[in-house]
Amino acid sequence: MPIAVILVLAALVFYTAAIFSEKFKKKLEGWIITVFILGFLSDLMGTMIMGVASGKIIVSVHAFFGGLALIIMALHLSWAILAFRRKGRAEKLFQKYSLCAWLVWLAAFFSGLPKSG
Repeated sequence: MPIAVILVLAALVFYTAAIFSEKFKKKLEGWIITVFILGFLSDLMGTMIMGVASGKIIVSVHAFFGGLALIIMALHLSWAILAFRRKGRAEKLFQKYSLCAWLVWLAAFFSGLPKSG
């Protein structure tokens, strides 16, 4: 299995774990932020490796969602760090919109899966 695929699968595991850990605990904790960071870095590295391996810019639904997902993931991580430090309203808003960011990321993930048949 290519390293890029492993990294993107790791991103799925890390990002999902971070989202649902925060949802179940109803608060951000330091270890959850660490898992967010691991998810973002895994996705970023996997995406970069795939881009370099293809050797060209590809315009597709997956490329659109993938780029959007990376931007949202970076903003989401920044927001998580801010919410963790400030607590209060920032953390409540983070909890409210966290699942939406994850769903956009999932759309990008599933749009990149190979089609069978």
